[in-house]
Amino acid sequence: MKRFKYITVAALAVAILFSCSKKDDDKPTPPPTPPIPTLKTVAEAKVSNYTVRLQNTSGTFVMGYNDITLSVTDATNKEVTLEAATFTPWMDMYKSDGKGGFTKDIMHTHTCPHTALTKEGNVWKSQALFQMITAPSGVWFGKVTFKVAGKEQTLDRLDFVVKPQTNKALGKVGRFRVFTPGGNPKGQMHLYALVAPENPKSGENEVALGIWKMENMKNFPKVTDWVVEVKVSEKGSTTALSTTTLRYERNFYRGKVSYPKAGEYTLTYTLKDAQGQVIQPKDSDKKDISIATMIQF
Repeated sequence: MKRFKYITVAALAVAILFSCSKKDDDKPTPPPTPPIPTLKTVAEAKVSNYTVRLQNTSGTFVMGYNDITLSVTDATNKEVTLEAATFTPWMDMYKSDGKGGFTKDIMHTHTCPHTALTKEGNVWKSQALFQMITAPSGVWFGKVTFKVAGKEQTLDRLDFVVKPQTNKALGKVGRFRVFTPGGNPKGQMHLYALVAPENPKSGENEVALGIWKMENMKNFPKVTDWVVEVKVSEKGSTTALSTTTLRYERNFYRGKVSYPKAGEYTLTYTLKDAQGQVIQPKDSDKKDISIATMIQF
């Protein structure tokens, strides 16, 4: 009888163990935590006892849309907590030397479309659309201010280089002018750039297009009240493979387009105002132009 009891108890223990194990197996596996991207320094400079760094995941700024992270460390290379911070990108444009080159005399200085630094956790981030590359005609730099322990610090010049865009899936930054009765006789300059997807695929993709108005050398507000119709065609063809309408949401004009396969495509844009009237892009000579982004993936 004792032996029977021992066998019964052992069997019951095994059953309970198996049941618990099965319940544990039935629990959903938590999603993996996405890895924290490693940041690389694009440029750095010192002010007082601090080192100021501009960083992103590639270690390079390109002509186009860029993510920017501001990092400040003390004399021991320890990250400091910033109470406030600003970053403004600028480009010095040089005068011509009359011989096809450029002097080092500054003709004018302009900024570019960019967002104010915002704090995400303990990280300060910004985005900027660099519309030109660093060249003999001009160079980029940033002005940075930050506050540590109640004291303001200013770095008037942090030089950095902007290189050509290497991601062919995003194409190039484009320009156009809009002429309106009674408006600027030279037309209102605008910039546009495809900012997503960085890695398109065959089939359906959500695209994001940015459009900015150049009010003056310092201000590049986003255009938010238009509608953009997109025609997708293969390179060298005018036949539409697909069409869609992009509407402004989450900071960009967004919509879904389809690519039948990997290849080279042209995204041609038709601009309309809030009333549905077509806005005709023009060049500096007031000639009608077509605006588009050519991509390859």
